[in-house]
Amino acid sequence: MHLIDRIRIVAELLDTFFHSLTPFDIVLYGFFRKNKWIGARERRGIAEFSYAIFRNFEMLKLRTERITTNYGKYFVLAYLKLLEKMSDQKIVDLFYKNDTSNWKFSDFDARFLKSLDTSLDLPLHVRLNYPLWLEPYLLRAFSPEHLENEMLAMNQPSSVDLRVNILKSDKDTVRKKLQDDGFQVEDTKFAPEGLRILNARIGRNNPVLQSGFAEIQAEGSQLIVKVCNASPQDLVVDLCAGAGGKTLALAADMQNKGRIMALDTNVIRLSKAKIRLRRANVNNVYCQEITNKWIKRHAECADIVLVDAPCSGTGTWRRNPEMRSRLCENDVRELIELQQKILETAQYLVKKGGKLVYATCSVLVEENEDQVKTFLEKFSFFQKKDIDFTAIGFHNGNEVPLCTNGYLRLFPAAHGTDGFFAAFAGKKGFGSGL
Repeated sequence: MHLIDRIRIVAELLDTFFHSLTPFDIVLYGFFRKNKWIGARERRGIAEFSYAIFRNFEMLKLRTERITTNYGKYFVLAYLKLLEKMSDQKIVDLFYKNDTSNWKFSDFDARFLKSLDTSLDLPLHVRLNYPLWLEPYLLRAFSPEHLENEMLAMNQPSSVDLRVNILKSDKDTVRKKLQDDGFQVEDTKFAPEGLRILNARIGRNNPVLQSGFAEIQAEGSQLIVKVCNASPQDLVVDLCAGAGGKTLALAADMQNKGRIMALDTNVIRLSKAKIRLRRANVNNVYCQEITNKWIKRHAECADIVLVDAPCSGTGTWRRNPEMRSRLCENDVRELIELQQKILETAQYLVKKGGKLVYATCSVLVEENEDQVKTFLEKFSFFQKKDIDFTAIGFHNGNEVPLCTNGYLRLFPAAHGTDGFFAAFAGKKGFGSGL
């Protein structure tokens, strides 16, 4: 595939993304499914090129702010000149000497390239690639001296983390299988069942994943499950189960015993969870669409309720760099309201003496500590408990603290993980408050 063809494809993918609400990974998947002739190496190159643009989104948006159509094309042209340091003439030559697609280069395109000033002094939010409106939120989450380090770390590609399914295999076996396939593998720093792939992505059709020996799961997500400290005797409700990543980890921690109720409003996601559960040999999970009727029937049923809440996803920008291009302040306000409603439902399911675990993949205080404070003020029969991994027999042996003020608080620069937050509160032995 000629470079100009790859450029054209990336521009078309960006246009599709900018003109729809579809997540970019789904845009990619749909395109590759329709174009099966594109080989694995070219697919990887197209994906990496696209994500490199999102990792420089604020700068490219600044340079293309007067563009009203064909956004993808001009984002790509700006990227080639400003980030790849290609000369105007070299870019023009790409179109005229190598173009097999009839993708035309116009006089306007030439003027656009000439207008790009490579010496422009960029404001902080552009250099660090976050929307300007988010700056006050980020300065609550990070001190000024840490903001730059964390945002730069957020802008780097993430590793691929796996959680070994101890119900079917063990770390040594999985590590050996991956190494035999040519992967460089190391233990994750903190998660005890975690392995990190260093040199490549891993396809979901890899035998290790298809056999149920391991699941793709970020290290921070694995640690949230450890906060639950679920035992084989527990009844656990995974209230926002999605496709079941944390449900699977809970089942392993519970030795496939006890009972887990995996709930979600999205039945398509739950159907995917069922496939993964069967593949992992998990049989202590019951999947259920959330309804008011079900919630009322199961008041105070659970020893543990896990709320992996819908959130801004600001902690996952390494993994999903395109998310920052879509997030707006109104989204954060709506998510805060939704999180409060979900927590109100969750507390109803916790039995007296049980515990409620709240988690997000956000770095924003408004979605994390503020939500916990609001919840505890409203439901005084819950009491915040400090997270202490050593108290539950899990010690990371690392000098970097995982917890701050009793909360699990993970950051890319500090911990080498995505940004995650978790808190838990115990329900006192009186009254449900409803």
